[in-house]
Order: sequence, then structure tokens, then C-alpha cells
Amino acid sequence: MANVVSALFPIGISFAFMVANVLCLLAVLALNRRAGPSTTAKAAPEPPTEVIDQRLEPSDILGWEFEYARVTASEAMNERHTMVNFYLLAAGVVASGVAVTLDRDTRLPTAVGTALFWLLCSIGWLYFLGIIRLRQAWHDSARAMNQIKAFYIEHSGEREGHRLRDAFRWQDKTLPPPDRPWTVYFYSSMLIALLNSAAYVGGGALLHYGATGTFAIVVLIPLTAFGLAFFAFHVWLYFAFLKENDLGRRGSDVEAER
Repeated sequence: MANVVSALFPIGISFAFMVANVLCLLAVLALNRRAGPSTTAKAAPEPPTEVIDQRLEPSDILGWEFEYARVTASEAMNERHTMVNFYLLAAGVVASGVAVTLDRDTRLPTAVGTALFWLLCSIGWLYFLGIIRLRQAWHDSARAMNQIKAFYIEHSGEREGHRLRDAFRWQDKTLPPPDRPWTVYFYSSMLIALLNSAAYVGGGALLHYGATGTFAIVVLIPLTAFGLAFFAFHVWLYFAFLKENDLGRRGSDVEAER
């Protein structure tokens, strides 16, 4: 009976940790959807003609706005690369720390190893959500640039507008949706999801080893199944956060949050 309890205890703790992660992230997703105000802009009142400075060129502010959107899109790409590198560094440090703690013939290091692996999971969620935010910010910047393009096309005359329309490959109707798979953001998120899931399974396996002194296949099989479900939840959450209708409600508030 004691052996059965020792075998089931790590499975129960691992399952409870996964459920806690899922509930926390679902709460974040619900708050994320609820907090997004409508982005429908109200028409600004026309200022009196006498206060308009005729020396102001609309093309100047349009150019500055386009440059700002271009820079923020580029920064989102660069920050994604930096975040992935920092997470890989954290994963390497945790793996090294677990290897050092396991180099002792006691059961305490296995508990420390489990805590380190599951701490990496918590850190991984923050990086995972950060990459999603960067994807939203990049898409919002691209939409801002497309809006300026559309403005130029609309006000440049029929012939010139037709030429500009052919020159711009990315417009509102051709811009990829934010939840498009197989992008660099998607691959970066899946890399974190894979390492997060491996750390989750590794923590559960160490917990089982500390309780029983062995790696029983009857425990490793459900732990592996939990890990696959953990990874699948990452994938689902990526698309749930980046649905087009959700982004439409948030609009430019995504960039403001960065």
C-alpha cells in the first residue's frame, strides 16, 4: 500500500501543478479579452480655419507616423530574438543547477531539482506571453503602416493610386493575420513550449524518483501524457490570444502596453 501511495503521489502533485498553470493562464486570457476597449475612433471636430498654420505639411507627420510604426515593428522582432535567448540561458542555468544538486546521494536534491524545473516553467510562461505580446505589437504596427499607405493611395489620384496599390504588397486585405502559424513568432513560442513541457515532465520524474528511488514506467507514461497535454495547451493558448477579433478589440492599446 505504501508503494502505491509513493507511486501515485508524484503523479497527483504533477497533475495539480499542471491544473494550476492552466487555470492561471485561462484567467489571464479572460482578463486579456475583457480589458480590450473598442478601437472605433470618433471623428475629431474640425478646428477653426483661422487657427490652422498653413505652413504645416501633412506629409511630414504622415512620414513621422510611418517611421514610428516601422521602428516599433522592427523593435518587436529584435525583442523576440532577445527574449528567446534569455529564456534559453535560463533553461541552461536551471539544467546545470539540477545536475549539480543531483550529484548527491540524498533525496533532498531531487525535491530541489523539481522546484527548479517547475520554476523554469513559471518563467517560461512569462516569456511565452511576452512573445505573444510582441506578435500583437508587430501586427498593430503593420496595420498602422498599411493605414498610411491606404491614405496615400486614396488621395493620390486614380492613376497614381493604381500604381501605388500595385507597388504595396502588404495592405489591409493582404496582411497576414496575427495568429498565422509557421512564423518566426510561432516557432519561438513553440520552442519555449517544448522546453517548458520537458521541464514539467523532468520535475515530475524527479519528484517520483525522490519518493521511490526508481523511475517506474507506470509513472513515466502518465507524466509523458501530461507533458504532451501541457505542450498542446501552449499551442492552443498561442492561437487563443492572437485571434483576429481579440486583436481588433484591443487595437493600438497593445503598443501602449509595451
